[in-house]
Amino acid sequence: MTLLNSLYSAQSGILAAQTQIDVASRNIANASTDNYTRKVQNQSSRVVDGRAGLVVIEEVQRNINLQLQRDVITQTSLTQRLEVIDDFLGRFELQFGRPEDDSSLSAKITALKDTFQALASNPDQSTAQADVLRAAGEVALAFNSLSNNIQGLRQEADARIEDSVESIQEALDNIEALNGEIGARQSVGQSTADLEDQRDVWVEQLSEEMDVQTFRRPDGQLAVLTSSSQFLLDQQPVTVNFTPAGTVAPDLALGAVTVTNAFGGTVDITASITQGKLGGLLDLRDTILPEAQDQIDSLAFELAQQFDTITVGANTAPLELFTAPPTTPPSNPGAVEAVPVADQGYSAVMQVRTTITGAELRDSDGAGTFVVNGDGDASLPLAILDMFETKHAYVAVNGLNSTAATLEEFAAQFIGYQANQKADFQSQFGFQDEVRNLLDERLKDQSSVNIDEELANLIQLEAAFSASARVLTSVQRAIDELLQAVA
Repeated sequence: MTLLNSLYSAQSGILAAQTQIDVASRNIANASTDNYTRKVQNQSSRVVDGRAGLVVIEEVQRNINLQLQRDVITQTSLTQRLEVIDDFLGRFELQFGRPEDDSSLSAKITALKDTFQALASNPDQSTAQADVLRAAGEVALAFNSLSNNIQGLRQEADARIEDSVESIQEALDNIEALNGEIGARQSVGQSTADLEDQRDVWVEQLSEEMDVQTFRRPDGQLAVLTSSSQFLLDQQPVTVNFTPAGTVAPDLALGAVTVTNAFGGTVDITASITQGKLGGLLDLRDTILPEAQDQIDSLAFELAQQFDTITVGANTAPLELFTAPPTTPPSNPGAVEAVPVADQGYSAVMQVRTTITGAELRDSDGAGTFVVNGDGDASLPLAILDMFETKHAYVAVNGLNSTAATLEEFAAQFIGYQANQKADFQSQFGFQDEVRNLLDERLKDQSSVNIDEELANLIQLEAAFSASARVLTSVQRAIDELLQAVA
């Protein structure tokens, strides 16, 4: 190796060590900075005439496990969905209570049965009759309250979907802007590591809202897709659209989440959003809460049907204890309340017939074949008590045994089903959140800055710098002596 080659090699070694010292110093300075990943300055040797010569300084890169990072993003989406559902079901659970609570729907139905037991002992007593009507009114109000609560939660979920969509659009716009900067820097051979850290923050925020897939293009830009491979961002982001409903009612289908691409085409992506906050909100709004509505509608409808006409021995006693309000304005002479003919949404409008009298609980309304045998005849209240003990078939709904259950059993099943569902989601959330934290901890352990490691690395780099400097000094001295000898 000539003196000149030695000079160049020593100089490149000094520059490489200096650059790596700068990177290590920057790592130490940002050790406590959120979302900062450890940067590494790789180097290689340039071979000239079959021999290693100059040190080639490579681009600064991030020290990160990309597969582990993808696992964290996937787990984040899953955890966020479960957290949203757990929160909503926790508030819903407070509304329906436990079977043994006096305020629960099951307890209200049991209380109604108890008033009929008291009425059977004194069928002509006006106080006992009034107690029955009061208890029936409380049952109707309990159904109304539950239905209103369900639809209130659906409306809240619908409103929060709009907030989630706005967050998704913000994240996509910021990823697109960083894509442009990363592509420009990569095209001129500059490091993009810090910009990629910033982009990862927005990808993680996006994954909190919905489940996404990503892949990196050769120019360094990141493409983002839904779980069903619908592009959300390629060269430019799509526009994510959602319009919240002004009103929410049982069995009313609510708005879809769509995307509009650069060519004006619109695609419904609602079905492809299964995780993240948005996935949880859509599950609540369109599946979980409507299922709860169907369950209480089925019970309310069967209750009204059973109290429509009571069978007393071989006779019928029309009662129509529970009805629905008129479907046309009350000012219309033809508008009358009636026993419902369909279960959909009935719990929201269930009421005690406004024209019923206490005496009808003993005598019926006189339109059937049952005839009361004096003021002390308890045949009708006793027949109603038998009805309470009879197993009925309900409108089929998911999660409950609708083929054979008493009114009290069906109400208890509803409460038990909802409580078990809440406990299940709570358990899932706790487990998946722990998994997510473990993955995140592993990722940080591998990609974050270890100050002790960086300090040790600095000592080695300083030694390499000093060695190259000594070589440079020796070569310089040799060249000076050579020049003096020639002179």
